[in-house]
Amino acid sequence: MSNPSLFVSLLVRQAARNLHRLEVLTEHPDWTNWVCRWHFWRTRRMMAVTPDEAAAWLPALAFALSCEKGADVLAQLARQSLPEPLPPEAIPWRDRLIQVWEQYPADTTWEKTIRLAALVRLDRRVERLPEWLREARRALDLLWYDRPSRLAALAGWRPRPGDGPPHGDKAEAARAWVRFWEERYRTSRSEPDGLIATAALLHLAEAGWLPSGPSPERLREEFRMACLELTRKDVDWEKRAAVWDMLAAWQRKGVLERCGIDREQLQELSLLPDLARTLEWERNDDVLLTMAGYIPGAVEVSAHPEAARAVVARWEALGRNDDWGIRRAAWVARWNLRRAGVLTAEEQGRFDADCMEAIGAENNQAVLLALAQITPPGTFPLAIWTRRLSDQDDRCRLAARLAIHGWLVDMASSEWRVASSELRVARSDLPLATHHSPLAITRWQMRQALRRAGQEGAARTVVPFVNLPREVQPDFRRLHEIETALAAGHLPPSPDAGAGNRPIPRTGPARLPEAHPRTGPPGITDRTTGRIAGSEPSARHPFPEAGRHE
Repeated sequence: MSNPSLFVSLLVRQAARNLHRLEVLTEHPDWTNWVCRWHFWRTRRMMAVTPDEAAAWLPALAFALSCEKGADVLAQLARQSLPEPLPPEAIPWRDRLIQVWEQYPADTTWEKTIRLAALVRLDRRVERLPEWLREARRALDLLWYDRPSRLAALAGWRPRPGDGPPHGDKAEAARAWVRFWEERYRTSRSEPDGLIATAALLHLAEAGWLPSGPSPERLREEFRMACLELTRKDVDWEKRAAVWDMLAAWQRKGVLERCGIDREQLQELSLLPDLARTLEWERNDDVLLTMAGYIPGAVEVSAHPEAARAVVARWEALGRNDDWGIRRAAWVARWNLRRAGVLTAEEQGRFDADCMEAIGAENNQAVLLALAQITPPGTFPLAIWTRRLSDQDDRCRLAARLAIHGWLVDMASSEWRVASSELRVARSDLPLATHHSPLAITRWQMRQALRRAGQEGAARTVVPFVNLPREVQPDFRRLHEIETALAAGHLPPSPDAGAGNRPIPRTGPARLPEAHPRTGPPGITDRTTGRIAGSEPSARHPFPEAGRHE
């Protein structure tokens, strides 16, 4: 039988790398600190991803969720970008993630809201509308500070692409869902519930589910005007952050365009000038991080070139701020703009130079962790990251480990090669090459080349692969195991790891409980810039030993 790893897709390879990288992170002592995990997933959520990149994170998300107990981190996991359309290969991963969320034993009102928000975004089948409708009606009985976040979670439901208004037995549930949000829209215009209802109706309008009632044009204009009112300086920062989070998510998903808006209307409704004006005075790092997720499209940039250049300049200036939270937001924003093709050649050059300087000089752990997730083209700064492995701060060392480990895995398991003649090893040099998988071959090439050279950029510092600390070197056997399982249509078996890498066993109901206990706080996010190709949870890994999902 042929080795499936010889023919794995780029999507499977990327999914294997992401899951393996996360398994490695869980072994680091500082990963037990929920703040570190929160910073990682919060930053990840605001970074631009293509549909394939988002799909490749689904297995890693299931693994992270099975290990997680902190509500704040759960909220970030629930709002990670989801792929649309979903590649066929990723359907088993999506289904497993739904299963893990279903099994999560939410004990507080806030945890139930988080779980519901995740399920509503992941499981968009019309068959579940009666369940979501029951939860929406119950939400009206919650305490005033719990109700908006629960309704916002439910408003995130959208019909799947191509799903028109249903007929037959499903039609009544769909009509009841529309009536619920139309009633909230009419009776709560000046309240947060009214804005939430407008968002829910826009989701239905983009799928053609609103034959009557408010027109999509009216909904778009009201939504835009209401949102801009909530981004002013005199509004509470938490509301500003929530609104920009929603606007950024809708921009990435292209909701407004799919509601039938044409190019001219999109230019008029563009928030790019508003973004530029807000960046002149906004100094709250949480708000700025959500604003960093707003990635203007080509139509917006061409319609408002001066605003686009002002936004880029403002983010560059904020990247030199003394506040580490503001610096982190600026790096995420500049990276997103670079990936989206918004930066000019001169601006790209400044970004690359600033990035290299920051990797060597940044002393804040959260900012360095963000930089470790940025991979600008060009030579990987191995020498600089290797020096950071000697930092006294544990989390700075964790960021360095993440960056180096990711680079080594990419080198060994993808078709990408370092643009150096030293790393071009002739295939004829390989003994019995046909008996080895591409993973083993490229690993051998990499080790041989880095033994001989390992020179890094202008510094010309030799850092041989064999001299790197063992903890940053990938476990290629485990990576190969994950890759082979995913390529064969399975989800990977449990890793043979220590207790530190094992998820905590959980038991709990498979559905949301009928009653809703007390406590709580809020939540909402996706789009693209380009394209690259009921069982109990396990006590060690979210995936069954040989589970197969068709």
